Amino acid sequence: MPIFLFLRNHGRIVALTLAMTTVVASHREAEGQGAPAGGPTTTPGPFQPTWESLKAHQDPAWFRDAKFGIYTHWGPVTVGSEDCPAGGQWYGREMYDRGSPVFAYHRKTFGDQTKVGYKDVIPKFKAEKFDADAWAALFARSGAKFAGPVAVHHDNFAMWDSQVTPWNSVRMGPHRDITGELEKAIRRHGMKFITTFHHGFAWQYYEPAFAFDAANPQYAKLYTAAHKKGDPPSRAFLDQWLAMVNEVVARYRPDMIWFDFELMAVITPEYQKRMFADYYNWAAGNHHASAVAHKFRQIHQYTGILDFERGREDRLVPYPWLTDTALADWFNQRSTPYRTTDNLVDVFVDIVAKNGCMLLDVSPQADGTIPPEAQRMLLAMGDWLKVNGDAIYGTRPWSTYGEGPTRSKGGGFSEGGDRPFTSEDIRFTTRGDALYAIALGWPRDGKLRIKSLASDAGRVTAVSLLGHPGPLSWTQEEHGLQITLPAKAPCEHAFAFKVVGTGLKPSPIARLRPGVQPAADGSVTLLPETAELHGVQVRVEEQHGHAYIAAWDRPEDSVSWALEAPAHATYQIDVVYSAASGGSTFEISVAGQTFAGKAEQTTDWFRYRKTSPGKVEIPRAGVQELAIRAHDPAAWKPVNIRSVTLTRIR
Repeated sequence: MPIFLFLRNHGRIVALTLAMTTVVASHREAEGQGAPAGGPTTTPGPFQPTWESLKAHQDPAWFRDAKFGIYTHWGPVTVGSEDCPAGGQWYGREMYDRGSPVFAYHRKTFGDQTKVGYKDVIPKFKAEKFDADAWAALFARSGAKFAGPVAVHHDNFAMWDSQVTPWNSVRMGPHRDITGELEKAIRRHGMKFITTFHHGFAWQYYEPAFAFDAANPQYAKLYTAAHKKGDPPSRAFLDQWLAMVNEVVARYRPDMIWFDFELMAVITPEYQKRMFADYYNWAAGNHHASAVAHKFRQIHQYTGILDFERGREDRLVPYPWLTDTALADWFNQRSTPYRTTDNLVDVFVDIVAKNGCMLLDVSPQADGTIPPEAQRMLLAMGDWLKVNGDAIYGTRPWSTYGEGPTRSKGGGFSEGGDRPFTSEDIRFTTRGDALYAIALGWPRDGKLRIKSLASDAGRVTAVSLLGHPGPLSWTQEEHGLQITLPAKAPCEHAFAFKVVGTGLKPSPIARLRPGVQPAADGSVTLLPETAELHGVQVRVEEQHGHAYIAAWDRPEDSVSWALEAPAHATYQIDVVYSAASGGSTFEISVAGQTFAGKAEQTTDWFRYRKTSPGKVEIPRAGVQELAIRAHDPAAWKPVNIRSVTLTRIR
């Protein structure tokens, strides 16, 4: 079926007829705004739709400097979700699922789904109190450096003036260009502008609706063409998906675009690569420092910024990354409680210390107003950043992200397992010659000890507290930098200390964690929970009631522990492991000695074996590092580690 694709040619609009797609891409005519297009071709430029070519893209410095951004889940879904008792976050899908409480709620509130479907909820989204400038002013006051809307959610409803789909906020509902108004307001308040895309999941999102009003083909551009569950996405759907992305890019020039889980769950590799190439080529042609965020390590090995939904990295990594999380639920739902401001700030600091940034969701009410509790929390965040921004904006990580007993789990959806941070938990950032130590609590005894800055960490020459005008009393001792705190804290939540010194590097004593001190018989057991993970893939997982070091697929990754030896002693080293994909060899280094370990193939990842690489003599009492690395990188096969034990034999 032919379509018309509009491209700029020396300031004129030229219509080109292309085949194999059913979408129409609309683009801004203004000078200097190139037009990436849907359809079977890719926007001309330096990037080809291949992973090898896309590797050449460099993520912009502005993202690493910005640290904090805001986006908004808002649209027709909000009409259904905000008074829904449960399950309202995917209202357009759940309202068609007879087993969901949303089904009964919709039928009682709006009517029978065969007659009153999601298409009929859309006109109820009026946004009568929406004020783009008020939103942008609030986001700027909160300290955000980038912001923007969910341009289109799983419901496939475009929150912009679209020529690709008639299901948009200008033709229906508010009859306003929500994305366009926010772009102007957000840029006017000095922030970078972003848009997020979730519509790839529309192909599966509406599958329960085909038993109701969605079966009518005249609604296919909203509900997608009727199909069976499990059917792959049609080319027409994929073309529309890409054209909607490219239309937003051409019209609103986002500095970053972000994609939800369906980028791999639904969208095919061909269209993934075309999307990246189109956006990167548009950015190159318009001298635009651009970024793409997504959730997949498989793609991140080639390009883009890795994002974790309601989760984060559990270690310091060399690449910038992103957490997307929320004040409460994604869409406004009055029954959902908000998180605390203290938790929000602490998690944010933990993210920044590990080389990450936070993208925080704010969920407006259906009428377009920001709920009072959300406003209060955003303003509190802004107040905190006014005092502590020097320790956040434009910073880079130190050689360790922090110290203390509280350690977050890694990966998406890991926030639920977080334990509260304490005054012993300290996170580090750097800017120029300054090291910032951010304490996640105010010690009750008025003394803060930073173990990482003990006397063997280098010489500290000055210490100050951001927001506190007076001098501080401090001493650098064998077991840490001890600071006497002022009588009054300069802010609520976390507290940033600026440290200046020479040759500062983390003291090994700070890496001691519960479980790495010796037992009564002098033996030491090293567990996955207390390990330091080095690399981009190796991680700690939990199954069958125990933790283990897993995903050690890359030979360049490694693990280590800091342990305390009580005295001069000799230990037998035992490693409990599994290696279901084949045998491998590794090296254990401790106390200046290296031992070869062999992992024989196991029949299952959860059928463990023990190997004993040797006996190590530790010459004196004190902190030692034990590290495990691949012996022969070329022959490496993944190894899972359940424990390492040093048993004292003399």
